Amino acid sequence: MIPIAMPPTRAPRAPAASLAQSRALRSTAVLVFLWIALALHPATRDTFLTPGNLANITGRVAEIAIIGVGMTFVVLTGGIDLSVGSATAMFGVIAATLSVDYGQPTVVAIAAAVSISVLIGLWHGVLVAIVRIPPFIATLSGFLAYRGLALVLSNSRGMSMHDDLDFLRGRLSSGVSATVCVAGFAIAMAVLIRRHRRRKSYGLPSEGAWMLGGRAAAIAIVSLVALWVYRTSMPVPALIAAIVMALGALILTSTRLGRYAYAIGGNAEAARLSGIPVTRVRILVYVMIAVLTAIAALVDAARTNGVTPGNMGQLRELQVISAVVIGGTSLSGGRATMLGTLLGALIFGTLANGMTLIGIDSNWQQIVTGLIILGASALDSWPTRKDAA
Repeated sequence: MIPIAMPPTRAPRAPAASLAQSRALRSTAVLVFLWIALALHPATRDTFLTPGNLANITGRVAEIAIIGVGMTFVVLTGGIDLSVGSATAMFGVIAATLSVDYGQPTVVAIAAAVSISVLIGLWHGVLVAIVRIPPFIATLSGFLAYRGLALVLSNSRGMSMHDDLDFLRGRLSSGVSATVCVAGFAIAMAVLIRRHRRRKSYGLPSEGAWMLGGRAAAIAIVSLVALWVYRTSMPVPALIAAIVMALGALILTSTRLGRYAYAIGGNAEAARLSGIPVTRVRILVYVMIAVLTAIAALVDAARTNGVTPGNMGQLRELQVISAVVIGGTSLSGGRATMLGTLLGALIFGTLANGMTLIGIDSNWQQIVTGLIILGASALDSWPTRKDAA
């Protein structure tokens, strides 16, 4: 019998080493560094690190974060959606046309936009999962077509929805904002404790006491920062984004859909042979991102008090992909965290806000965005190159 040489096995990393390798930790460090740098910069030190400005940042990145939840699932399964920017304009135009031109109630306009988004998601899912068109091509067609449909439906004119979507661009009172922050802290702690107890009950390796305490401390710090930022008021878009993020994290980590998405991204054929409904899951994640894009479109229309089909959602796909990749979601699939997507959105929003306060030209801001995507992609491929060496 010929002995088979086995590859050397790596010793398991110590908790400290695993923590040092965490993309979420590195993203947090980058975000803190940016905040410190902008707080010290002569042009921004008086305006950046203030509750009002930070609250505005979270409100402005809400649309990126909302779509980013769906994009995280799509990219996790090895796909991509390049149509979200154009689809934002199309869904906004559908709602505005029904409200302005046909005098329909706001609830009807919102329901129509969301219903059409389900059909669009099903269409993309069928193209990718059943017809087997590469996701890049399937959604690139939407990138071109949906903007054109928006222009045709609106006769290339901007439309104002007046006060129809006031509830989406409002701000919560200081008392309600504080209640939301405290409730978020309580829910996060409850989830942390429940997860720890479940792992122990199933006999799975549990985190050490110091790691558990560190996570609890991080939750407390984030909650205190949120209380300070929203001490006067919280933008409603930020609340919507927080709810969508929380639900996305719950689905990703605690449901069968999340487990299936990880498996498909890791090895789609192995997942299929294991009995995972790969086709159904892929269709579902494209429906998810389409519906979230419709929600973001309504938030965008409310924030800008109208719809401009030629500009609405422009470059949104790049902004969302940047946030997702910066947060550590692998473009090759199989690795993602919702926390990373949130951090990526905040990093992107911080850079945009800082460059605007400093007075950097918008054209240069696009160049910086491109460099961010390149840098994040290089960082994403580093572990793979390191493992292959």
